[in-house]
Parts: sequence; C-alpha cells; structure tokens
Amino acid sequence: MRTSHQAKALLAAALTCLLLSGCTSGDASISAQVEALLKARPATHIDLAQIGPASWERICVLKPYTTNAHAEQVLGFAWDAERNTSIAGNEGINVLVFTQGREVAAYTEHPRSKGDFSRMQPSCLPRTRAIVIREQMSNGWVFLVSSQLAHHKSTASDSSNLAR
Repeated sequence: MRTSHQAKALLAAALTCLLLSGCTSGDASISAQVEALLKARPATHIDLAQIGPASWERICVLKPYTTNAHAEQVLGFAWDAERNTSIAGNEGINVLVFTQGREVAAYTEHPRSKGDFSRMQPSCLPRTRAIVIREQMSNGWVFLVSSQLAHHKSTASDSSNLAR
C-alpha cells in the first residue's frame, strides 16, 4: 500500500514537472511560423503581423540574459520572464512577446540560429509596422531587424555617399 502511494506521489510530481517545463517556451508553433516565413521569403520583407495569436497589438523582443527588470522596461509592464522562459540564462534564444494592452497575449522562445532578433531596434513594434528584413552575415548567420531601421541606415548611407 505504502509503495502505491509513493508511486502515485512520484508520478504526480513528475507530471507536474513535465507540464511546467513544457510551458517554459510558450507557444513553440509561433517560432515555427517565423522559421517558415524565413524559408518562404528568403530575400524579402517579413511581416510578423502574420504570426502569433489572432489578437495582439505589439511584438517585443527580449534579448539573451534579459532579467525581469529589463523585461519590464522593454514591455512597459511587469512580466515574469525569468519564470516563464529561460531567457535570463540562455544566449541561444530571443523571446518574442506578443502584447495586447498591458498583458502578454503569447510568447515563444525563438532560437537565434533560426533568425536572430537581438539587433532589432526598437525592441517593440506595433502590429501595423511589424515588418523585419534579414541581414545575412558572411558566415550565414541571419539577423532580423526592423525595416524602419534598415531604411534609416540606407538613407543615412545614401546621404553620406552624396556628401562625397
């Protein structure tokens, strides 16, 4: 009898751990959607409004080693990124956070090796302007940056070339 109770308790504890660890990455299908968009549009703008839940207003990127304090600065409200994700100690991911008002509608841990958002500025984009472009490095690494920033860079570059 005692062994049966211990086995049930152990099973319950294991199930709880499994369920909790499954929740740490949020919605993995969102990360898969990003990867699919990258493959489908290798040289064009990528509209992030096409991914995530049906209802979100902003997408924000939490970069590697983000703490709860920094997540609050980025998001504009408190969210326990350290409990919900592995971002505080994981340099291999960015966390994409989809917000609706002052709440998290969805999030995902996105592997940087499948499109690195760590250079995206600003860190949050409204859904209506959530368009990124790829910056491919010579080693094959792909950064995803705001199309607004890329436009600003090319305009600044064009201006400096005109000054010569």
